[in-house]
Amino acid sequence: MILRSERKRNRRAAFTLMEMLVVVAIIVALAGIGTYYLLPMLTSSQRDAAHISADTLSKAVFAYKVKHHTWPDSLVQMTQPDNKGPALLEPNDLKDPWGTEFQYDKAGAMNQGRRPDIYTIDPSDGTKVGNWPEQR
Repeated sequence: MILRSERKRNRRAAFTLMEMLVVVAIIVALAGIGTYYLLPMLTSSQRDAAHISADTLSKAVFAYKVKHHTWPDSLVQMTQPDNKGPALLEPNDLKDPWGTEFQYDKAGAMNQGRRPDIYTIDPSDGTKVGNWPEQR
């Protein structure tokens, strides 16, 4: 009688394949649900980071105007040192969270001509994200 009891205990010592498949299915389902709810937050945070970067670039453009008494012709112009001092920006500062370069419009149509527009295009929906105040 004792031998039979030990055999049953030994036979039940490991998980069955079905139990393992159920656990893996639960983990996959939880990961899928988490991705579904967290992905829009990632997009929103990238858009916020792009807006903050555009504001920071706008401040650097204003510093350039104070130093040179004119708006720069392009953002790349601010990455090069000149006879009035070192460069205001690094080349990596000109990239948005999606890895593309910020666009620069010296006329500033979205800012009513008061300052240049600095913007990028959100690849998820194609909207412009920039340094104008209406986005806040």
